[in-house]
Amino acid sequence: MVLVWKVIHISFFRVFSGHIKEVDGKPPKETQWGEKPSFGTCLAEFSNGRGGWVHDVSFSAAGDKLAWVGHDSSISVVAAANQAQIYTIKGEFLPLITCTWITSNSVVAAGHDYVPFLFSVDDAGQLTFNQKLDVAKKKESETMSAMAKFRTMDKEASTGDSGKGVNTTHQNSITQISIHTGDKRSTSKFASAGVDGRFVIWDVKVRLSNLYM
Repeated sequence: MVLVWKVIHISFFRVFSGHIKEVDGKPPKETQWGEKPSFGTCLAEFSNGRGGWVHDVSFSAAGDKLAWVGHDSSISVVAAANQAQIYTIKGEFLPLITCTWITSNSVVAAGHDYVPFLFSVDDAGQLTFNQKLDVAKKKESETMSAMAKFRTMDKEASTGDSGKGVNTTHQNSITQISIHTGDKRSTSKFASAGVDGRFVIWDVKVRLSNLYM
């Protein structure tokens, strides 16, 4: 058993052994992440490397790869087989807060952009951005009639645009992504929760088929 330990506002995380002899039996001489995996041993330490603290980490299903997201708008992946090589994407998206593997070679992450992002990881650990897993809806302000705008101004003393221009399913930051149906090897549905109070279930197969049609 291997555990990940992270501290908010610290730009690194450590991989510790969670092996308990009385439960897991005699520990092996070596694991994917290091030697001598007795309980509490620090097997590896990774720096985010770009000045942003780590928000979330996730093991792949086989436990041989780790993904993490940082406050510097980055997502990184490292493979146990080559810990010296860390692949990072620092995009133009806002900071990501949460991430999880949905297949052995796919990671979904989300945060302050209100939408889940899909990333792929090849066998060498190379990380690639694929697509947003949300379809933008036409803004309400664009379809609001002139009469409706005047009514809003009269009732609310506003133009009707405030808080209504967000054209995504979530209306605020996504703080948690969890697998709903399946596992990290093959996820068919995952769930997201956000600051907006919404709990959304995403059908992965439907979303991917819409993206690549």
